[in-house]
Amino acid sequence: MKLLKITVLQLLVLLSATASASPQQDNPVAVQDGDVVITEQELAYLVTTWTGQMRSVAAEDEGDRLELLNLMMANKRVAAEADELVSDNPELYYQYQHALEGFKRDFVLRTYKDSIESPDFTDLAREQYVVNKNKYAVVPETRLSSHILFEVRPGTSADIRNVVREEAQAVLDELRAGADFEEMVTLHSDEPGASQRKGKFDRWIRYGDAGVSAPYVEGLFAIQGVGVYSDLVQTQFGLHIIRLDGIQEKSYKPFEEVAGKIVTDLQNEFIKLSMKDFVTKFNFSDDVMIDEEVVTRVLAPYQPQQ
Repeated sequence: MKLLKITVLQLLVLLSATASASPQQDNPVAVQDGDVVITEQELAYLVTTWTGQMRSVAAEDEGDRLELLNLMMANKRVAAEADELVSDNPELYYQYQHALEGFKRDFVLRTYKDSIESPDFTDLAREQYVVNKNKYAVVPETRLSSHILFEVRPGTSADIRNVVREEAQAVLDELRAGADFEEMVTLHSDEPGASQRKGKFDRWIRYGDAGVSAPYVEGLFAIQGVGVYSDLVQTQFGLHIIRLDGIQEKSYKPFEEVAGKIVTDLQNEFIKLSMKDFVTKFNFSDDVMIDEEVVTRVLAPYQPQQ
């Protein structure tokens, strides 16, 4: 019974639009309460809208089954109140009618969309792979790096910043002159654990990587060769000396690896254009009549004040 408490809201949503069905000889009544009925065919459809767990508990447990049937009937009885509610409150008529038309419109569009049969896009997908290779198949260049961090906290005075910059520049000059990088990491890096990692930034970085400080990425990709050091790079953490340790050149995935994505995009575009063409058929016909006097009268209250 606990499962039902979890699924009640889901069931209410699924069944809220259900209308009463008229029983026929070949469609016997499954549940009836007063003049509200659920026929066998309607019940069979509604059960398909349940989750697998809901179907299982309804099939195995009589108490759960009765609760589910009760919820279905309650939804039908609530829905049946709509016509009476509008009858007692005429001002709700167009709100009600508009909601019904919206549901019917969406129903027609969904049904048409489900009926669309897409052609075989395999050949076109191969063409798209060639034409839009950078969109579908590119594997961007990535770079591996090590660095030395000279920490400069936000709010640090200009004088201290200048001192740290002078220190960092001196270390960079030594490195470019041949000093041992790992030794300099141990002596100067303010990054926790840097000495144990030998200054390595243990991650391949691509240009524009959102997970890495933008100035660091810019500085790394400005380096011209493996083993070369960057100029001093300022980030929110402080000043960095970056060494380029490796480059994985830009490459492209084979067609077979991206074919599914390309075909899906082509199918979606085909469906989109088909839907647009379908909806166009419902635009104004040649027999349309517009009473401008009536339209103007309705819109008059919304005219800008002079």
